[in-house]
Amino acid sequence: MDHGTDEIRDHRADEPGTRMTPTRRVTSRRRFLAAGVAGFSAALLAACSQPPAPAKPAEAAKPAEAAKPAEAAKPAVTAPAQQPAEAAKPAAPAQQAPAQPVAAGQVATIPRNRTLIPAGLGGEHPGGFTDIDNFNQYLPGLSRSGYTQAGTEGLFYYAPLNNEFKPWLAEGYQFGNDFTELTLKLRKGPAWSDGTPFTAKDVVFTFEMLANEPTLLNGADVKRQVKSMQMIDEQTVNFTLNFKNPRFVFDLLTFRADVALPIAPEHVWKGQDPKSFKNYDPSKGWPLTTGPYKLVATNVEQKLWDRRDDWWGSKTGFSPPPKVERLIFLPGMNEITMAQKMIANEIDMAFSFTPGNMRAVQQQNKKIITHSDQPPYGFMDWWPIALGFNNSEKPFDDPEIRWAISYAINRDQIIKFAFQGFNQVSALPYPDFAGLRPYMDAAKPLLEKYDTLAYDLKKTDEIMTRKGYKKDAQGMWTGSDGNKVSIPIITFPQHPSTTPQAPVVTEQLRQAGFDATFQLPADYGARIRTGEAKAYLYGHGGSMREPFSTWDRLYHMRHVKPTGTDNNGQNIYRWSNKPFSDIVDQMGQMAEDDPKLMDLWLKSLEIWLPELPDVQLVHTVIPVPMNTTYWTNWPSAKDPYVHEGFWHRNALHMILKLQPVS
Repeated sequence: MDHGTDEIRDHRADEPGTRMTPTRRVTSRRRFLAAGVAGFSAALLAACSQPPAPAKPAEAAKPAEAAKPAEAAKPAVTAPAQQPAEAAKPAAPAQQAPAQPVAAGQVATIPRNRTLIPAGLGGEHPGGFTDIDNFNQYLPGLSRSGYTQAGTEGLFYYAPLNNEFKPWLAEGYQFGNDFTELTLKLRKGPAWSDGTPFTAKDVVFTFEMLANEPTLLNGADVKRQVKSMQMIDEQTVNFTLNFKNPRFVFDLLTFRADVALPIAPEHVWKGQDPKSFKNYDPSKGWPLTTGPYKLVATNVEQKLWDRRDDWWGSKTGFSPPPKVERLIFLPGMNEITMAQKMIANEIDMAFSFTPGNMRAVQQQNKKIITHSDQPPYGFMDWWPIALGFNNSEKPFDDPEIRWAISYAINRDQIIKFAFQGFNQVSALPYPDFAGLRPYMDAAKPLLEKYDTLAYDLKKTDEIMTRKGYKKDAQGMWTGSDGNKVSIPIITFPQHPSTTPQAPVVTEQLRQAGFDATFQLPADYGARIRTGEAKAYLYGHGGSMREPFSTWDRLYHMRHVKPTGTDNNGQNIYRWSNKPFSDIVDQMGQMAEDDPKLMDLWLKSLEIWLPELPDVQLVHTVIPVPMNTTYWTNWPSAKDPYVHEGFWHRNALHMILKLQPVS
């Protein structure tokens, strides 16, 4: 599951001192330029004028200045900086966690200094949880609020920052018969939270359930890849695959970032309809977990997970128990609110701050750190950002129009205004990870021919004119039918790499003659997955160490669905190209160290680049604020044992390593 592909209802919460505008309101260029800076500053002042009790008002650190208008031909744009103008002094250490929500059973009292409180998730569920009684991981829409990263464990894990592959619920595997067979060996000892052993029965049941329901998350991939399964004993499963598949373990069995195929407890899910089963019954202890935490409370405002002292990992000596006794996940919220809470020590982590906000918060609370003290401060995520389109809809079905749009965008200006210089451009839909760099280096000659980062308004004009468009009296491109070329962009209400650049990209496109607007709707994920969104700022969640996964998950034609049908976040561009997909299929049957893989990579690029299904923009660099008031041993650039994305599946390994401040 990639960043924020969660379906959310269309609402946002009121924040202290301010009220969010309706989510379907379109912010036009005029409205943004005329009222953006002044209006947003007023909202900041209002929001920060009511700091959370019991902290006393303090003189605020000066927020970073808004971007100044660019010179001459450059559009005058300002990113929504979201710097707190006033905030609060750090509160004295609290003796108890925040007020408890309504839960099925008695909720114990846990000291604040044994409680970890992350806020903001990965940008989804802004203002409140909409899945308070839903814990079905096989349907889109589940928030990343504890179940996915603290209750659920993977057979294997992969950490991209240190290139570590770690067996977990499984202890190993062996391919056979030229990668068409696999023997999976499970670890002895894992058990569900009701005491039932975790065995090969659960693995076989889960794969059969998914193969029989291909509309479920991972269902289509299991049905396509797995021919049959056989349980040899409680710790051993044999898979027979439909084709040579050396990536089967990494692609389907390994937890990494948002990618996961979680295993279900057979004794709970057997006989249930997986398309409607919510997996929630507090009287039965559902959802069951194998991880070191169990659900104790869930409501719109927060989800509480308490440490299980009977966790198999600590009982068997596989892993020390976590020192974190309680996890409280707070939903998506705006950056102002998170900054206030961080300054007041009400939260321990937040879903990223803009550089200006990070500086302002750190000036008022010296306990706040982030990934690095050197630019760009955050960790490199697996999720480079692009301007995507529904390629099945006009005019975005025309690759020349997509290139004309690409030429209209000045990426350097995006980095300057939206990210205050702390980011880098992304020429291809791949993160800047060590394993991918040989492929990116090999692509440089093709990128000289097809420069995906070129800013050239003359080429935009030339393409649009050749395609029969003319500019009207307002300078907008208009077709022969008299309609303007509309680019209605949507993106997250709050995301560190998409939201700040939305007004910048919109203004650049308008100055190039496109009728661009942007919205920040709460149901952005559903609109993108169903194709309702014609244009959107979104990321690429695929490859981490070689190029196949991005190509296969995000651009293969087998994932293309008609507009209106949910595609579970795969090939959201609805781009279909058979020669390209055929090459990707060949890549999938090669081992990662096969030298022929590079040749196929370059052949696939020769098709993908002229087509340009989506317009490449910038990388995702995420500076997560981490509070050392109560917890230490955070991940960092000096010790990247895992990245600090607490919304990702890998977050369990951070939670297990955190140490309380004495």
